[in-house]
Amino acid sequence: MARLLICSVWNSRSRLSLFSLLLALLNILVLLVDDLPQLNTVETFRDDIDYVLETFQYMNDLQYGKAAVRSVFEKARDVREFWRCYLSWPKNFVEQGWIKNDDYFLFSATYDRRSNSLYPSNHAIQVIINSYFHISIFSVEVYCNIYNMKNGKYIVVKGVVREIWQRAWDPRDYFYIPNLLTCPLPNRFSNNNHLAVSITVTLCNSNSKAILSLLFVTFKGMDFLDDISQKLIEWIEMQFLLGADTITVYTYYIHPKVQKVLDYYSTKRFLTVVPLDLPGNSPNQNYIRSKFIWRNRQQKRRHELIPYNDCLYRHINTHKYILILDIDEVIVPLKHMDWESFIREVERNNTKHDITSISIRNVFKFPLKQSNTSYPEYMYLLRNQRRSETISKPGDYGKSFVSTKSVATVFNHFALHRLYQNVSKTIYIKEEIALKLHYKNECPIESRMECSQLKTITINDTSLDRFADKLIESVENTLNDLNLWKKI
Repeated sequence: MARLLICSVWNSRSRLSLFSLLLALLNILVLLVDDLPQLNTVETFRDDIDYVLETFQYMNDLQYGKAAVRSVFEKARDVREFWRCYLSWPKNFVEQGWIKNDDYFLFSATYDRRSNSLYPSNHAIQVIINSYFHISIFSVEVYCNIYNMKNGKYIVVKGVVREIWQRAWDPRDYFYIPNLLTCPLPNRFSNNNHLAVSITVTLCNSNSKAILSLLFVTFKGMDFLDDISQKLIEWIEMQFLLGADTITVYTYYIHPKVQKVLDYYSTKRFLTVVPLDLPGNSPNQNYIRSKFIWRNRQQKRRHELIPYNDCLYRHINTHKYILILDIDEVIVPLKHMDWESFIREVERNNTKHDITSISIRNVFKFPLKQSNTSYPEYMYLLRNQRRSETISKPGDYGKSFVSTKSVATVFNHFALHRLYQNVSKTIYIKEEIALKLHYKNECPIESRMECSQLKTITINDTSLDRFADKLIESVENTLNDLNLWKKI
């Protein structure tokens, strides 16, 4: 039964919600006031008050459907090039990893020759950056200094920033926020594999550091202090059986045995490991960083978007789709033997517009003592055969195959910004066609109200059984090669 909430200060539940909201906003204000000794006094305090009130107003507008939502499509623009700039050549060039330019942190840059609505006649360099404020709200202009490493020439163009976040998800400002910076290339700089870029908010300003533009199934940042090597082997082999030909893994700190597994697959199969750390003033000592990530949920959600979008741009020239998964997730086609044949059928049934993302519905699998003992104890995915009878609603906890042809940015669960108009909305696949099996020890916070039902009302799931023989053989071969036999 649908629940209708009518907001009224005379309703006790509404008063409680309003009071909680005010407390949350007051807490934001208190945190800001704590920083006042190192800032200006009266003027800064007024700005902080305005920030809290603006956030309050936005949340109120959001409740009534009046809050502004940023467009996911960009109208065409002309390349703005500045001819009279004299730049110093950067002293340091890096391929990837955080470098600071002015108030921004650059993670990676990729040459992008795909068709797009923003600069329909030009290629671009796409730069994934972090900022500690909403660039779009403050209308900050960003300039791209682009260097030709082959002939020593450079150009300066105005960039376009798209925030990889919607304020409706969380309107607060004081986080590191992921952005996509598009630096358009004049035609004389196109089709060049030897470019580097730095950025600045001051026209014709040089930076000592620049990031190289690279021409070239991801797994989000791994941060595991424990040994999950056996589970990881089973998960990787399952992805290859289902049709993945490349896996890209982003890592913070991982257990030495987990690193051993990744090193093995890096040499034996198409698996790439990308080291990851946090930008700016965020902690990067292993244990402290791990605790920081898991205790700061909203910042964690924003940080995850950096490797997600880096993965997209790593594969725009090599793959048709990317799939972003956690190690506790498996997308299984129920009427096909692999993802490729499943996707081909989806494409045949959706020919009117280019596909952006194909979303698979989620179902939880909680480990039980009554596991299927006919499978070896090191086969975690196969042994846990009970799943929740309830399948999550479309969009809730789902994961998507994202098209590299039509998408400019990705969010955790779907495509966000589109490269051009006349593309399809997210396609939600029926539960009898494919499911995302989500192996969890506990219910997510958002599902705590229905947790008991999800855990206790279960049905048998044999969707992975048809892969069992090949999966067990592959896992055992790897365990033998690495000498990683142990009880889970």
